[in-house]
Amino acid sequence: MLIGVYRKNDPLQTLPERRISELVAEGWRQGVDVFFFDASCIDMEQESIKGKFQVGDSWMEKRISLPDVILNEAPDPVKSRPESEKWLRRRVPFTTFLIHGKYEIHKKLEPLFQDHMVPTERLLDLNGLLAFLDVHNEIIAKPDQGCRDNSIFTVKKKEQNYLWRQHAEEIQLDYTDLEKRVQDVLAQGSYIIQPYFPSITEMQEVVNFRVHIQRNGTGRWVVTKVYPIIGAPNSIISNLSQGGCTEDAKNVLQQLLSDDADQIIREMERLSIRMAEIMNRSYSFLIDELGMDYIVTPEGQLLFLEASISPQTRFHERERAAKAIEYAQYVAKAGRMVSSPVVAMLTADSADEPLAAACAYAAKWNDAEFYYFGPTDVHAELRFIKGCVYQDGEWEARYCPFPNVVYDRLKERGNASYDNVYAALTHVPFTDERSGESLSKKKIYEFVQKDPELSTHLIPCQAVKHTDEVPAFIDTHGTSIIKPSRGSLGEGILIVQREENGYAVKDHQHIHKMSEKEFAEWITMIANKNSHIVQKFIRSETRSGLPFHIRLHLVRNGEGEWSLISAFPFLSTQRDHKVVNHPDSLRAVTTWDWLSRHEFSDKQQVMFAMLKRFALKMADHIAGSVTDRICELGIDVGIDPSSQIWLFEVNMNRNGSTHREFDVAQNIIPFALSLQ
Repeated sequence: MLIGVYRKNDPLQTLPERRISELVAEGWRQGVDVFFFDASCIDMEQESIKGKFQVGDSWMEKRISLPDVILNEAPDPVKSRPESEKWLRRRVPFTTFLIHGKYEIHKKLEPLFQDHMVPTERLLDLNGLLAFLDVHNEIIAKPDQGCRDNSIFTVKKKEQNYLWRQHAEEIQLDYTDLEKRVQDVLAQGSYIIQPYFPSITEMQEVVNFRVHIQRNGTGRWVVTKVYPIIGAPNSIISNLSQGGCTEDAKNVLQQLLSDDADQIIREMERLSIRMAEIMNRSYSFLIDELGMDYIVTPEGQLLFLEASISPQTRFHERERAAKAIEYAQYVAKAGRMVSSPVVAMLTADSADEPLAAACAYAAKWNDAEFYYFGPTDVHAELRFIKGCVYQDGEWEARYCPFPNVVYDRLKERGNASYDNVYAALTHVPFTDERSGESLSKKKIYEFVQKDPELSTHLIPCQAVKHTDEVPAFIDTHGTSIIKPSRGSLGEGILIVQREENGYAVKDHQHIHKMSEKEFAEWITMIANKNSHIVQKFIRSETRSGLPFHIRLHLVRNGEGEWSLISAFPFLSTQRDHKVVNHPDSLRAVTTWDWLSRHEFSDKQQVMFAMLKRFALKMADHIAGSVTDRICELGIDVGIDPSSQIWLFEVNMNRNGSTHREFDVAQNIIPFALSLQ
């Protein structure tokens, strides 16, 4: 295998000598060839590179074909990359990528790690700094991007003035001087501010603890080294490049605390890997290494400061090189197919994770592999996908081969925003192949009308096209509803009743009284949109008057047939909120067993048999009516006081699976595998 070590400018001149020698030595130990090159060495016309190889104690230049993988040390921002590098990135996988600044990283981590996060805000102006200073006794400001440690400063209030510290310098500033300094700082770039409460050694030196983590040859995070960074005397920060030093982490922790140093180190390691996985979820690539920095409070609490790529490794270059070369080989092999069939779930919704976990187990039972991925995670030119695999009860990011089948939970085929992902996987069968847009209620009703048995479950309805037709419909069918023809998730549905002097039109919260003239004008406005239907109102209520509907959830199984996963009742908790699935309805979810025991106690089995027969026949009929494959349906029905089943809605898009993930997975995974 051929691994290229790349920097825009000659890496033999810009990388530390120890790093170069350890990468070469580690390549030899792992049986791979390592060479070095810069942007000027890339020949786009000949599709080759002039690489520098170490031979004995000297360097030899040789023209070679493109390598298997590129270990790119300290990448440059996109706008600073030469065209030759951009060209090369489309042909060879790179190992290292830039991530967001400190502020964005904190915001990604805050929801899940609140107990370990230091309050962090953007520094926008002097007013923001002073407001933050009102809350915290002393604050530290640092560049949002990069590691420009010479630009870090602290501020605290001192009587009517302010104490500004930078490096070993300490000066007093009045309001005007402070304002000028803050303006000068912000002119250099974006900054963040945090409370300043450093850990201090016995020698009054500032100390942080760094956990250096890397991905290894399997793509998993491992800890390379945990070490303290001890600042120079009188410095406000701990930094090795600013005169700092390092010692044994356990010894320093034992000096700072009476708590178990080994336990704190293990917690730092565990926390770092968990945080790294959360950080990686929002990127389409794998982060290959991070330096995770913490302070330890006198009580032993770990507080996260920041994460950085390409951390300082001058005292453990050999350990770093071992993981870097392992990981480079992993990246080079990432697009290769595995022996087992692979099913991958395409989703953009984190709520699908429990279903994905169930699918991972179901895949194992069927001798297959499973991962899930997002719409921006496909690297078509390099033939791999950044997916999430289930390991030891946790989701971990990996580079995965293209799957044999895609379980499509995104269901956005035909949406221009997602054309790239569907085009990249055009040769892979999908469980759903129809356009992602919802079919109109009118179209669904037309399908159902063609089947004599199913048509008896259709609620009388018609399109709102002519003003005089709606009053006539209401006179024939009584209380009716007017709703959008395309899915509205319960919104926009109105209940209409004729009254002595006109009509009562009820939305979710209010009742609007209209004269016949006002009602006619309103209907004319709706008719002009050609987007609504009028439908007879079906009273689907419990004996105590609570409105309900039942979601019949169906998926395909390994034989390609439909399986009824569940009949899930949804009840409105308020009698006057008739539209159960309106987002403002307070609704309860229960089981069919509970509902039928209370509402149909004398015919539970008969009613369920009726629902099941209806659901399976409806699924077969709908699937036969659409031209493209579908694998999942949500059918909403009501049951009137005479036990008649009425069709409310049919949903072909994203159906929820809460509480029945394993039922869905044990059907959908065999179905997906049948499509190979």
